[in-house]
Amino acid sequence: MIKNKTTAANAALFVVAVIWGGGYVAGKMALTGFEPFVILAYRFLLSALICGFIFHKKIKNTSKKTALRGMLIGFLQFVALSVQLVGLKYTTSAKQSFLCTAYVALVPFISWFVLKKRPSLKAFIAGFLALIGIGFISLSQSLTISFGDALSLGFAVFFGVQIVLICSFVCECDCIQLTFFQILTAGVLSAIMGMIKGQAFVTYSTEALLGVGYLIVFNTLIAFIVQNIAQKYTSDTTASLILSYESLFGFVFSIMYYHDTITSRLLVGCVLCFAAVLISNLKIKRRTQKNNSRCL
Repeated sequence: MIKNKTTAANAALFVVAVIWGGGYVAGKMALTGFEPFVILAYRFLLSALICGFIFHKKIKNTSKKTALRGMLIGFLQFVALSVQLVGLKYTTSAKQSFLCTAYVALVPFISWFVLKKRPSLKAFIAGFLALIGIGFISLSQSLTISFGDALSLGFAVFFGVQIVLICSFVCECDCIQLTFFQILTAGVLSAIMGMIKGQAFVTYSTEALLGVGYLIVFNTLIAFIVQNIAQKYTSDTTASLILSYESLFGFVFSIMYYHDTITSRLLVGCVLCFAAVLISNLKIKRRTQKNNSRCL
């Protein structure tokens, strides 16, 4: 029974990875008509509105502890996606899809710091490979990194912290309640920043509206609820590894839709980053029955 729930949770997280892979293209589409904070405001506030409408009976009974934890995750979500979306203005969606997966290498070390769980040797090896891969993808010949690539790596740090915290919260909190306050907080903060910066909240770009629509329904409402529920039955490291497959789908979707240029450096970097994911995943497969579930 435990194994079946873990398998189902991992499969659900894989679906989330596919959805998020499409989000790189949707984000680029949304940027054709909206500024970053406006995109995030629409994405999170409308998702919170839909979530509140569907689950209002459950949400009104939320404890203060769950609400505060959801707000903390929402703050991290706001910061992470803000730097990611701003970074997307200055880099390609194909490059960013792999740079953002640096969180796979970071999660074991963040978990070590927060939950006192020492990473394995393979985690160190995977982290080293990911670091080299990131260098191939983002560093220029003068060994400098572009502004957009640096912001994409910043996303990885905040998202890694978020994954670890979600795994530590979901066993004690209702996932729907946690998700609602997560996306509501991120939406309010995004709207405030959008108004402070004087960003326009109206556009007549069909492409931008379609991009925002995808981000609202799929990338946020569906994906976040599924992620928070699934992480109740798997480990933080396993979750980060499966979710990192968004990079592969993001890369493929970006090439298909935007025809992003593939250079030899980019290809080598992508292979190294993906190898880091596979190496870490080997460790998880051997320890699945013992460590995959945090709440069972």
